[in-house]
Parts: sequence; structure tokens; C-alpha cells
Amino acid sequence: MSPSDPYASDPARPATSARGPWWRWLFLLPGLVAVGYGGYGLLTAGERVPLPAWATWFVGSALLHDLVIAPLWIALGWLAAKVLPRPARPAAVVGVAVAGVLSLIALPYVLGPGARPGNDSFLPHDIGRNVLLIDLAVLLAAAVWGTVATVRARRAG
Repeated sequence: MSPSDPYASDPARPATSARGPWWRWLFLLPGLVAVGYGGYGLLTAGERVPLPAWATWFVGSALLHDLVIAPLWIALGWLAAKVLPRPARPAAVVGVAVAGVLSLIALPYVLGPGARPGNDSFLPHDIGRNVLLIDLAVLLAAAVWGTVATVRARRAG
């Protein structure tokens, strides 16, 4: 353990320093219970859940993350470290992360699977435009935050 931070991991003993404090494990238990419940439901659902389609989705999402999203995020982080001043980086990271999550959540609605031509109430608004406007507002707020942080840091330093 680090003398200044009792919860920091010890690089000389990473496996043992990660075990404490004991209450950290309380956060792991609900997740393990949820995964177990989901796995049990998946395996006992019978024909209600098409396992090949589920496996394709599950493996595909892991591959999408590992081969596309993670490298893109790493490249954006590297670019931000090279281009942005240090005080603006947290704002940029938060802004891009929030805009990305909002876009991923809205993606099924933007693509519109299950929409029927005669049912105008399924997606009554232009979801793609609205998500784009919300993402732009988030990125604008992040840009203002980053600018203010940079100006304050320059005045203080």
C-alpha cells in the first residue's frame, strides 16, 4: 500500500494489494449474482431465446468493442494528449464519452428496426437529427468547459 493513499495498489505486490479493503468485494457480489441470474435464464429459456443469434450478438459486440471502439478511443486519447492543453483534456474526454454513449443508446431508434410504413407513431420525430443536436450541445458544453479551465489555469499559473 502507498503511504499517502491506503487504497492505492502497490506495484511491488499487485495481486495482494488489490484484495483490500474488504468492502471492495461488496461491489463485486451484486454483479456476479446478476451475471449468474442472466446465465441461468439464458440456459433455461428453451426455444424462447435463439442461442445462435444470441451468441452472434454477444461475440459481435465484444469484437466491435475490441477491434473498433477501444482502438478509436485510444487514438482519440493520444490525439487529445498531443493537441489539447492539459486543463482542457478532462472536458474533452467527458464530452466525447457522453456524446458517444448517447449515440450508441439512440442507434437502434435511428436505424429504426421494426418500423412499419403505415405506423407513423413508432418514431414520430426525426430521432437522428435530435440525437445529433443533443450531441452537438454536449460537445459545445465540453468545449466551453475546456476553454474556461484553460483560461483559469493560465491566469493562475
